[in-house]
Amino acid sequence: MDAQGHVSPAEVRTALRLIYRDDPESDLQKAFLRSLEDELKPVDAKGRWKPSAFLILVFSLFCSLITIFFYFTLGGHR
Repeated sequence: MDAQGHVSPAEVRTALRLIYRDDPESDLQKAFLRSLEDELKPVDAKGRWKPSAFLILVFSLFCSLITIFFYFTLGGHR
């Protein structure tokens, strides 16, 4: 800061980096994992991450669709 009280752009950038460095919403990876975790209990009693019920449902539906696809393309013509 100079004598007149003006702040340089470099000082503003440094201050913003310090503010947003520990913000969990500014980190894309942490925000993505938080959106996929269970809303009620994101961590179980042993400290492990718990996925949401919707994620488990979508994953099981995807696996069943892949299984059906491979059944009818590879093994369904016998």
